[in-house]
Amino acid sequence: MRAVLALLLCCALPALAQPAPMSDEELASVEGRDGIGLAVHLELDSSLSAGFSVNGTTTYAVVQGLGGTADLVALTLDVRRRSDGGGDYVDIGLPGFVGFKQFGFRALGAQTDPLAPIAPGAGYGQVLLDGTASMTGHLYLWAN
Repeated sequence: MRAVLALLLCCALPALAQPAPMSDEELASVEGRDGIGLAVHLELDSSLSAGFSVNGTTTYAVVQGLGGTADLVALTLDVRRRSDGGGDYVDIGLPGFVGFKQFGFRALGAQTDPLAPIAPGAGYGQVLLDGTASMTGHLYLWAN
C-alpha cells in the first residue's frame, strides 16, 4: 500500500510545478482538442437612446423595452493556423442550440424627448423573438 501511495505522490508532484512563460512559437504550437466550449444565458431589461444634432435640433433614436432572455449553447471558440501559411485565424463555431423568450424591443422611434413614451402607431414597430433553433457552421475571422 505504501508503494502505491509513493507512486501516486511522485506522479502528482509535476502538477505542483510553477507556471513558466512561453515564447510566441511555443504558444502557437499549443492546440486544444476542440477549442473552448461556451454556453451563454443573457437576460436584458433596458432602454437605449442616442442623440443626434442637426441644424440645432436634437433628435433621439429611442429603443424602449429592450429585453428578454437569450440562450446560446454549444458555442465554440478556437484559434487555428491557416493552411496556406498566412497566419492564424479565430474559428467561432455557431451554437448548436439558440433559444429566445420575448427577446427584442417593444418600441423603436425617433423623437425630441428621449424620456417620453413612444405612442402606439407613432414608432417604427417592435421585434420580439420567441422560440428555438439549431445552427451549424463556423465563422472565421483573421487579420490582413
